[in-house]
Amino acid sequence: MKVLALTHAHLDTEGLSPVSCERADSIAGTWAGKLGWEVDVVHTAGTRWRGIWPNGEGLKINILNIQAPHSYMLGTRPLFTAELKAYLEKRKLAGLASLVGSRIASRARHTLAVSNLALPADLAAAGKWGRYIARQPELAGKKYDFIFVCVGYGDEYLLQTAHVLSRLLHIPTITDLRDLWSEHHEPARFTDKQRKQVRRHEVKLLANTALISVPQKHMKHLLDKWVNKPVYMLSHSAYADKVWHEGRVTHNEFIMLYAGKLYAGGPGIKMLLELVKQLAQAQQARPFRCRFFVDDVKKLQELAADYDITKYVEANAWIAPGELWTQMRSAHLLVIPDPGVAEHYPVLPTKTFQYAYTGRQILGLLEFANPIMQEFLQEHNAGMATTKVSDAVPWVSAMMSDETLYKELPPLRRMPFREELAEAYGREIQGIIAGK
Repeated sequence: MKVLALTHAHLDTEGLSPVSCERADSIAGTWAGKLGWEVDVVHTAGTRWRGIWPNGEGLKINILNIQAPHSYMLGTRPLFTAELKAYLEKRKLAGLASLVGSRIASRARHTLAVSNLALPADLAAAGKWGRYIARQPELAGKKYDFIFVCVGYGDEYLLQTAHVLSRLLHIPTITDLRDLWSEHHEPARFTDKQRKQVRRHEVKLLANTALISVPQKHMKHLLDKWVNKPVYMLSHSAYADKVWHEGRVTHNEFIMLYAGKLYAGGPGIKMLLELVKQLAQAQQARPFRCRFFVDDVKKLQELAADYDITKYVEANAWIAPGELWTQMRSAHLLVIPDPGVAEHYPVLPTKTFQYAYTGRQILGLLEFANPIMQEFLQEHNAGMATTKVSDAVPWVSAMMSDETLYKELPPLRRMPFREELAEAYGREIQGIIAGK
């Protein structure tokens, strides 16, 4: 089988998030390594690729570095007012006219998009990107069996790129969804009107795929109603390699850990900081600290200062997954802020699965109850989820007094690796493609 993968076709200079890369890399890598498939992965040159294997090292895949035109890139333009001022100061009238024209066109497109009369800007750019990729010499003379697109939070426009490529290359698409675009668990992301509009686009694009894979029952339930396509359940677990270095026992200090986006305005992070404050005020059996690996270290430090808990907070930037694995195995408690949201979506954050595999206990701090999180933690004897910091304090304090935590690492929980499931997933795809 020959596969064209869009797992890194991201039109943002920041590139994909580590989680998005992990799911995509491990699937494509398994197909190439265990099934012997030829996998070409499109990577937008000039963007960051924060995957498991830096620059693809260790993956038996062929990376196609394709430079996207600057006008296709998202979020790279300076503010309109700054550009306007620069053109006026330099008296560049031609550039000024072009800038104002682009601004008017952008506003008009937005107005039409809200009324569902035109594609949103990111989908329009994604369509152009698909047509651009199809013309590149790297693809000349190659006959692919299918296009594989792995879609996570923030890169949903890849569906549009895949749709355009599928039409131009006359080959089917296989879509792996980490999140449903229109049903994501961030409440303020869309208004109700925008959500309905996005869902129409989502359903239209998914109707042109041969197989959809999802990690959660809730997503499968929705897609079975929305799209008349087979939906495959594929593990959601964030990648954990069997050869990565194990953790270490921490004897004289209790370590809590959170790794992920900060979401500084969310209730979960505030609950976590309040928990640290209340633990600090109580008499604890051991010294403790909360170790963070987040996208905004400066903001976290400001929040810690506001709560007067700076000495109990260790703020770190994101690190490579292999290093993070060691840190997680070395902590005594792993924390998930906001595993429940106002819409009461019965979904589990990606990190839930990687956290659970470590064997360490998990604490979910959530303003809104999520029964699925409670069910998961009970099933795996993996911790507690609570909507009240006051309930978490005695539970964590009891853990600090548990001598067994400081003697040896807990056994890993038996949860299937995504790579173990990706091989069967590949064979399912092979049968579908052959049937066509």
